[in-house]
Amino acid sequence: MNKFLFFLFLPLNLLAIDPDREYTLTPDSIGWEYEELTVNTADGFDLNTWIYAPNPENEKDEVLILAYPDAGNMSYFVYHASILANLGYIVVTFDYRGFGKSSDFEIKPNNLFHIEFSNDLKAIVDFTDKRFKDKSLGIWGLSMGTMVTTYAFGEIKGDIDFLIYDAFVYTPDDHIQRTKSLKGKETFSPIEAEVYIKKRKAIDIPILLFAGTDDKITTVQDAKSNKYEFNIKPEVKIFNGGHLMGFQNNIDSMGFGGWYSSQMEEFIEEIRLN
Repeated sequence: MNKFLFFLFLPLNLLAIDPDREYTLTPDSIGWEYEELTVNTADGFDLNTWIYAPNPENEKDEVLILAYPDAGNMSYFVYHASILANLGYIVVTFDYRGFGKSSDFEIKPNNLFHIEFSNDLKAIVDFTDKRFKDKSLGIWGLSMGTMVTTYAFGEIKGDIDFLIYDAFVYTPDDHIQRTKSLKGKETFSPIEAEVYIKKRKAIDIPILLFAGTDDKITTVQDAKSNKYEFNIKPEVKIFNGGHLMGFQNNIDSMGFGGWYSSQMEEFIEEIRLN
């Protein structure tokens, strides 16, 4: 299997925290210009970070930060990030502590996430906001990344302008029960469900939600029924496929990521115009 096909069918449905310390790709592997640097957290951890240069012919006024799911590292998303950078966005990816080339951290594989990952995101948001003061800032959260972002939201909302969530975990208890029922796997939340739900309901900036028709863990019905609980009603985009498979939607007619990135672009453009 070539590298592109590997990333096309990434094992993103492990439902366990499973970091990979080795990079399978770097942006320059596919000819994309980027900057690699270290961002320091408030509690003393070093986070390896890549900043993808935007296509200068399309450069836009937004920066996207990727908060990825529970497996792999940021190298698993090189193709995804480059597609968005080609549209003209600056894309910032980073590795949580314990992932990739970031500082060591003891991982509990059966946790839904680690609270400390939210500290990592806060450090990246603070760095990015200072680095790109003239740009709007959005977070693209995937599965576990939606929990990380939601937990951190109260402390970062002054620096971010919009959210894009794929496979949003609305309620930890539902996620835990479905994972056990469908996968026979025990998972645990580091916070009480009520605390998380309160943080989720506090989201008051524009949000785009992606949901897959075949996703049995973070379902389309979740997205439809919970959208009325936000202060700003989110846009919901439904694709044919399973958990985090949106980049493969309409792949025959629009190519890898074509449909998905176009939905992101339309959402961001609408925010820009308003």
